[in-house]
Amino acid sequence: MMHHSAKDNYVHLTTTPVPRLIISLAIPTIISILVTSFYNMADTYFVGKINTQSTAAVGIVFSVMSIIQAVGFFFGHGSGNYISRKLGAQETENAEKMAATGFFYALFIGLLLAVAGLVFLMPISLALGSTPTILPYTEDYLGIILIGAPFMTASLVLNNQIRFQGNAAYAMVGIVTGTVINVVLDPILIFVLDMGISGAALATVISQFCSFSLLLYMGHKKGGYPYSLP
Repeated sequence: MMHHSAKDNYVHLTTTPVPRLIISLAIPTIISILVTSFYNMADTYFVGKINTQSTAAVGIVFSVMSIIQAVGFFFGHGSGNYISRKLGAQETENAEKMAATGFFYALFIGLLLAVAGLVFLMPISLALGSTPTILPYTEDYLGIILIGAPFMTASLVLNNQIRFQGNAAYAMVGIVTGTVINVVLDPILIFVLDMGISGAALATVISQFCSFSLLLYMGHKKGGYPYSLP
């Protein structure tokens, strides 16, 4: 049975004038996409105040974060497009199955990336260009970042699925909240608690988990989809 908010979304998306509808969906979507790159930018800014080795390590790890984000976008856009079409056809059961499928595939692949990355932490760090001087900083930063990989991939899927259901504003709130938490935690963990580059990585992981939890809650409440195993 279609959830109440899903019915509201169907009416909204099928009756609102197209220009106004595009604007209401496009602005939150653009903000969400821009914000996904702020994690690394925030870390770079604060880590830059520690030393040059830490700054270099964050730059090296950026490519790994890009791969993690790409996995999230892959499953998010794919499942989200399918969900959108099925909701338009009022085939809610198929939409629910795809929501769960996309979510758990992304979570699983994120977990695989984390495990593989941690097992081959040093070879990956060297392959990405770490010098002997930078290597310890890269390993510290990347080792913690990889722990958050499942949450990052899954949160990007949730963000896209919620957006494709017509709740672009809710999707934006989930991603932006994580970014704000990251910016607040960075100076606290790096300087106040004197954790250095590890603090920057931990702040990123905590913020990603918060974003994941918030998006999961909103995906269930606003979209009406229980994320149970398909």
